[in-house]
Amino acid sequence: MKCKIVSISHKPSDWEKKALDFYSKQLPKNLVLTFSEVKPFASKSMSEGAIKDAESKEILKQLEDSSYVILCDREGKQFSSLQFANFIQESVDQSRDLTLIVGGAFGVSDALFARAHMVLSASLLTFPHRLFKIMLIEQIYRACAINSNHPYHK
Repeated sequence: MKCKIVSISHKPSDWEKKALDFYSKQLPKNLVLTFSEVKPFASKSMSEGAIKDAESKEILKQLEDSSYVILCDREGKQFSSLQFANFIQESVDQSRDLTLIVGGAFGVSDALFARAHMVLSASLLTFPHRLFKIMLIEQIYRACAINSNHPYHK
């Protein structure tokens, strides 16, 4: 299974890269994880809506037609780690590739919401993008650990 995380962010800093590499190395070999960073739009002449639209258009270019698209947004459905593990296992069983999207500071456009197959909320809290990507990959690793009966998830 291929899993791609598309995010509005700059290239990872050293500490972020270390954390992402740590969890990436823990993933099973049958799960290929890739990252795609879309540079945030920052212009004083652009409205929040224009920024959302521009960033969303760039994200849409990163999506493959065959991939199951999950938009991470606090308005989405919340899963427990066990429920997320079941979802990941179903995706593996169905040979379904996943693309997870982390939008920008102002969110994403309605077009991107419409393109998503699922809107997933990790929490009602707001997290920094750099930290959220690490939390997201940790939850993917945790799901794989649960599915393989590894003691990581207690």
